[in-house]
Amino acid sequence: MGDVRYAVAGDPVTHSLSPLLLGLVHARLLDFLGQKELNLVLKSSNLVQTSSIEDALAWGYAGSVPSPPNWAFTDAPFGKFRTTGLLAKAIEAGLAIEDAEDCFAPIGEVEVSANSDEVSIGSRLPLPTGFLSKEIWVNLTSPLKHQLSSTAVSAIDDSMKHQSVNALRWDGQGWWCAGLDGAGVVALAQHFGISFADQPVLSLCGGGGAARSTASTWLAAGGQVHVSSSRRELPEHLLERCNGSANDAVFGVNFDDEIASAEGPLVLNAAYRPFEGELSEMISSLQGPRLNGRWMLVAQHLACWSTLWAPHLKEILPSIDLLLTQLIHAEALLYEYA
Repeated sequence: MGDVRYAVAGDPVTHSLSPLLLGLVHARLLDFLGQKELNLVLKSSNLVQTSSIEDALAWGYAGSVPSPPNWAFTDAPFGKFRTTGLLAKAIEAGLAIEDAEDCFAPIGEVEVSANSDEVSIGSRLPLPTGFLSKEIWVNLTSPLKHQLSSTAVSAIDDSMKHQSVNALRWDGQGWWCAGLDGAGVVALAQHFGISFADQPVLSLCGGGGAARSTASTWLAAGGQVHVSSSRRELPEHLLERCNGSANDAVFGVNFDDEIASAEGPLVLNAAYRPFEGELSEMISSLQGPRLNGRWMLVAQHLACWSTLWAPHLKEILPSIDLLLTQLIHAEALLYEYA
């Protein structure tokens, strides 16, 4: 039986919904396959508040956090009784939702999710075809995405080259890494009916790890990128390939929420904060043409599962719209207890 310890590492991490997403996806797979066939137990989830990649890796080996931070969604230490209990209740509430909200449905006749075949985001290296006994999964957020540079870690894509690593996996024998923010953005664009056969133009604001991953993946998928003004520029090796016109942009993504200069018929603002209010208000606030960062969070989380953590299960992962729906219902329950 495979045991996995999971963490979100970075600074800050207190507002991260990734542990909730991980629990929702695992619960769905467990319900669909059963414990014996899934062969995966979530041993623990953690928030690792750190500005050092060395500390994040040290958690992987040590397996514990001396002083876990308070989770914004429970106002209690992560991993302690109150948060653990409410997280379990939230996952149960989300899993009870079997159908996606109609307003989150994909555009077009064919449902598209993070495991779409239209754009390949698969590994260039052979990953394990199942789970080993002691797995460690990590999501990296700012400022850790650009810090990983080690021959002891095998990158399945160009994430170390672009300093855009956002996911790690220890499979019991070695470390693997990937930068899947861009894969999430591409899958999200497909969800909204954007075809890469048309060489679509992305308007991109930002120069950090998520922006570098997005630029690289969008270009590799056959699209074009227009670079909007931002406090931080993309590296030259990516910038010189971004020649798209702002007037032709079909999608805009803002990673720099202070400037937020990216524009288009559909715009994603990558930042998100805890919701307040009724469930109907939460759902309404997630509709376009200006998309809440939860859309990208869901899409890139599914890309982590389908590309790095469990590629052998990619065909049965939930769709973007279903997982987003379940997330909102789970988060609404947490808000009731806040």
